[in-house]
Amino acid sequence: MKRFLGVVAATLLAACSLESDLPEASGKANFRMINAVPTSGEIAFLIEERAIGAANFQEMTVTSNFDDLTYNFNFDVLYAGETDLRRAASQFLDVVADRDYTFLVSGSLANPTITLWEDDIREFDDTADVFSSKFVHATGAYGELDYYFADASVAPAAGEHIARLSFGEVSTRSDFAVGDYVLTITTSGDPTDVIYRSEAVSFIAGVEVFTTLFDGDANNNSPLVAQALPTFGGPVQMLDPSFLPSVEFVNVSAELGASDIYDDEALTSLRIIDHDYLDIEPEVAIVSGSNDFYYTPTGDTSAVTLQSALTATPGPRYRVYARGVAGDFDTTIVLPDRKSLETMAKLTLYHASNNFGSLDLYVLDADESVDESFPLRAAIGQNTQTLNAPLGAGSYDVYLTEFNDKTVLAGPYRLDLALGDIVDMAAVDTVDPAVLDILFMQGGP
Repeated sequence: MKRFLGVVAATLLAACSLESDLPEASGKANFRMINAVPTSGEIAFLIEERAIGAANFQEMTVTSNFDDLTYNFNFDVLYAGETDLRRAASQFLDVVADRDYTFLVSGSLANPTITLWEDDIREFDDTADVFSSKFVHATGAYGELDYYFADASVAPAAGEHIARLSFGEVSTRSDFAVGDYVLTITTSGDPTDVIYRSEAVSFIAGVEVFTTLFDGDANNNSPLVAQALPTFGGPVQMLDPSFLPSVEFVNVSAELGASDIYDDEALTSLRIIDHDYLDIEPEVAIVSGSNDFYYTPTGDTSAVTLQSALTATPGPRYRVYARGVAGDFDTTIVLPDRKSLETMAKLTLYHASNNFGSLDLYVLDADESVDESFPLRAAIGQNTQTLNAPLGAGSYDVYLTEFNDKTVLAGPYRLDLALGDIVDMAAVDTVDPAVLDILFMQGGP
């Protein structure tokens, strides 16, 4: 017994000795990440191996607060077809108490760049009547830029910029009175060369934001996008109304017939000519706000066969499906996801058939049979668009069946996909009411 107690005592002493060698925290610090990688999808943000947030492109993680010790901060991504996250980058940091750390991830996932900004923590009390902003240059499309932040009535003037930044830089923090502000960005030293001017956006007291200019993406006609990224809460878009939205018309109604499409009730403003079944028209620019489209038989304005309304915001690329049967024509408006990602191929289906109810979508490894497989998307309702399905690189066969039925209605369609590919398709009727076809709007065999 004495020998046992002695061993226990020695073990306790050794443990105390080890504990005394560990670093002790004297305070805490703040951490967050901004994702400026256009092709990344979601990036997970970890302190050591503990996840503390995730952000898609043009987003920032919520702020986390940890002890002032030393850490490896890790940036992980998930590739389609894999079960474990891949490490894209790591950054070692010896943390100082009461400091505020922001990591900007830019470049590509294959070759990411981590930029670290450090500042004192900004705190507001209950009586605060201001907000604070830092300004960020996160677009690789431009060099040095001047940032102006003011009321809509104030034009940019030489020497009045709030920040002059190059790619990867952040400004010092500035406080502003509560109110509506317009972000104007010009080339360096030339206030007349405006590359971006946002709509007025309201800001409330007691918040800090990172007002960030990003590259645009394929889902938007704007080559640049500004976001106000609060340290707590979701992003606020600061849209530039000079970048117009657009619309792509697709006819998936076999009974509508060839149509002309006008954007005025008087039928004087012709936008699309001879829009026939399964036609995919080139995109046309539309106005931000209310848009009305009137379908008439081609060359005949005596009757409107279909009318559609679209309320658009600046920039997005919309799609209008004309669908239905005689006596029940209608439209469905969607925002196709055209953005290519390094981590996956994407596949989506719109159910445009009038002859079948719910459908099952099979996307199988090449030459596999539907009989022993499960659908990738099941019970797809009429006039609905599936969520994007992430797929790894490889060869696939696509089939359509009725819900919970193995009888093939369409397929196989062979797809040879690489990461970054996009397959955007619709299930459509054929002259044989027992058979479906697939209309490929992007990608395909």
